[in-house]
Amino acid sequence: MKMQKSRPWSRGVFQAVAAFKKPDGRSSDRNVDWGVRPLLLAALFIGLGIQAGVAVASPAQPNILFLMADDWAWPHASCLGRPDVQTPTFDRLAREGVLFRNAHATAPSCSPSRAGILTGRWPWELEQGASLHGFIPTKFPVYPEVLANAGYVVGLSGKGYGPGTNQGRPHNAAGPGFKSFKEFLEVRPKDQPFCFWFGSSNPHRPYKAGSGEKAGLDPGKVIVPPYLPDSEVTRGDIADYFLEVQNFDKECAAAIALLEKSGELENTIIVMTGDNGWPFPRSKATCYDTGTHQPLAIRWGARVQGGRNVEDFVSLGDLAPTFLEAAGLEVPATMTARSLLPVLLSAQSGQVDPTRTHTFTGMERHARKGRSDGSQTNVGYPMRTIITKDFHLIRNFKPDRWPAGDPPTGPLPDFDKLATNTYSAFPDCDLGLTKAFLLSHREEEAVQPLAERAFGKRPERELYDLQKDPFELHNVVEDPAYADTLKELDARLMSELQVTGDPRVIGGGEKLDRPPGGQ
Repeated sequence: MKMQKSRPWSRGVFQAVAAFKKPDGRSSDRNVDWGVRPLLLAALFIGLGIQAGVAVASPAQPNILFLMADDWAWPHASCLGRPDVQTPTFDRLAREGVLFRNAHATAPSCSPSRAGILTGRWPWELEQGASLHGFIPTKFPVYPEVLANAGYVVGLSGKGYGPGTNQGRPHNAAGPGFKSFKEFLEVRPKDQPFCFWFGSSNPHRPYKAGSGEKAGLDPGKVIVPPYLPDSEVTRGDIADYFLEVQNFDKECAAAIALLEKSGELENTIIVMTGDNGWPFPRSKATCYDTGTHQPLAIRWGARVQGGRNVEDFVSLGDLAPTFLEAAGLEVPATMTARSLLPVLLSAQSGQVDPTRTHTFTGMERHARKGRSDGSQTNVGYPMRTIITKDFHLIRNFKPDRWPAGDPPTGPLPDFDKLATNTYSAFPDCDLGLTKAFLLSHREEEAVQPLAERAFGKRPERELYDLQKDPFELHNVVEDPAYADTLKELDARLMSELQVTGDPRVIGGGEKLDRPPGGQ
């Protein structure tokens, strides 16, 4: 079923909602007075449905519930073989739906990753949307808008697109804001399908030191990956992160319970995933596997056969066309990602689509400030990658720059300041106890190579043999045995970047170095 576009006045209703002000004078979609807001939203939803020439979505169309963690990484879920963290809700969705074992964020940073999910595009295709603290240009439609224009009731609670701005849009690109999913369900018309984005703040830093152990997580049983120092500090920091992963899992359980109570569980597509890697050194804000590899489970009642493990390589950007196709809507030509619907509706496990043998990721800017390039300040660190079952190739377009941001210029402060917001070195790596440990112990023989991997400069190209080196510790780009593999992967990566108009390849890459909003 193809839907017509809504008439312009529908945007006026959204803007009216956004313009309501609290007594402090602030104006945004999240600041509407709660006493009148449900009435305004109800008027908005009715307005979307009664416009002349606009097809109203059928109740038979699926609801969509998108559950997103902030900084949750593969394989940190109990069903993925991790005894040190418990995620019964994710495990349930994987058991009753489809578990994707090779899902990657389009970027290892909040804003560009979420922009990729919303627009179904690679971050380098999104201009100012390629970087943290940017914005999604309005010429790129986002799936919640497409669904709303077709009669879906759309909403958001928590973190949607961001951090960034909503330039040209009446509210967050993920939808108009609500206090909770519960409130949304109470005010939305029952005869219209809905699309809701729940964006948790978990497991984003900062953490309260020792909170994980206090809650019953044993730091002694934590699995420390080989790119991090195996110390009491690191183990405690990971336990604190796991506690927040478990809190996210509980939040998702509460949302699903509301669906079950309303009787709408079976006609709802539920997606549970994260936006980028965990906030530890050599992970988030890097294009290594630990920066982009995401847990992803999708459940859709009887429509999707459960208990399946899919090996296809998918990008989280594929979710936008998937949602639209599942709703029976035409996918905008701007969405260059591929719908997952054929994979979801298949009864197969393993490799379902023989063409999904790889995916791509990319990175531009994370922190606003903290990296210079000669006479230019506040520049990013552009990376592009191609990932297959066996190999991961990374292209660093500016290898002369510091990948995690500039190093400290003077003596390091004490440990407590290294771990808090009162001090920052290598700012693209989130502050925390593990980062502080690496910096304060980086001269020690056992820690020095780990600190160098986390913060040191990198060559123009990195190639990792994932079968032999799953943690990507040994760059084999200079090994003659991998020459043919390097040539093939490099050609495939550069071809995709050419086709999708990457400014780093076709020219104009300096535009991506300009801080969003001139900051």
